[in-house]
Parts: sequence; structure tokens; C-alpha cells
Amino acid sequence: MSTSETTSPVARRLKLGLAAIGLLAVGGIGGGAISHAFRPPIEMAPTHIVAIRDLAKAQGIVTVRGRVAESFGDHLVVDDGTGRTLIDGGPHRDGDTLAPLGAVIAVQGRFDRDSFHPSFLVDAAGTVTPLGPPPGRHGHDGHHGHPGPDGDDMQGPDQGPPPPPAPKAPAPAA
Repeated sequence: MSTSETTSPVARRLKLGLAAIGLLAVGGIGGGAISHAFRPPIEMAPTHIVAIRDLAKAQGIVTVRGRVAESFGDHLVVDDGTGRTLIDGGPHRDGDTLAPLGAVIAVQGRFDRDSFHPSFLVDAAGTVTPLGPPPGRHGHDGHHGHPGPDGDDMQGPDQGPPPPPAPKAPAPAA
């Protein structure tokens, strides 16, 4: 007698069920590990506080510290006494503001092409909030700041490809 003949249908179903549970557990653990590996880490560079008036001269990652002077949904205007700068918080939670008016915050990011590109906002309690677009496949903004084919910062042309050429008319029969 072989073992398959002596195994009852209930025992076979139990083994199959345990194998299925085992595969689901391995898949869940593997999926969790993979999603954790691709999640953007909250890693802040050392704080290099720059006055807003000096942002145009700043290079690399900088931090601006000031009070929230104005708020427009997911946009904030930060005033540090030397100037003001607009902070784009990117898509944010419904009904949530990044920081209340008058709050003292620090915003870390890069100043490039006359615009501040924030990465993190730190409130008075020390809570770090990631800002801006989610990281793309090729880095923070997906295109490394290089212009696209249209000369702008977009990835592709503003319109679709050109239409195909018109079919040629058949030659007249002689």
C-alpha cells in the first residue's frame, strides 16, 4: 500500500489548507518587506538654516525657519523677517493644513530656478512631515531636473504623436 492510498480525504484537505496558509503567510511577509524597502525614508540632511533673502545664493539642501504668515490649502507662505517664500506642500490630507497661521516651522529642501522645492516640514513639536511629490523611479522628481523633449520640465510632449501620413491613392488603370 502506498501512502496516498492510506491518507484520508480529510487529511489531504488539511495538508492542502496548511500549505495554502503557509504560502499566504510567505507572500504577506515578502510583500511587506518589499513595500517597506520601496517606501521613501525620512532622512534629513544636517540643518543648514538659510535666511530667505539668501536663498538664491544657497546651494544644496537648506533649511528655512520662520513663522507661517499665510496659508492657501496645501501652500504656505513662510516669513523669517528677511523675506518670504512660498512652500508647496503637495497633495495633502483632506481638510488638514500643514501648519496653523503664526506657527514657527522649519522647512528643508532645495532652492532651484527661483523656486523652493521642499522635502520636509518640521513643526514646533519636532514632528517631521514629508512634502512634495512621492519619489519617482529615477529620483525625487522623476526627471533629475533635466528638461523634457519640449524644453520644459515635463516628461514628454504636450500632445500625442503626429497622425500617420494619408494613404496614397491607387494609380489610375490604363
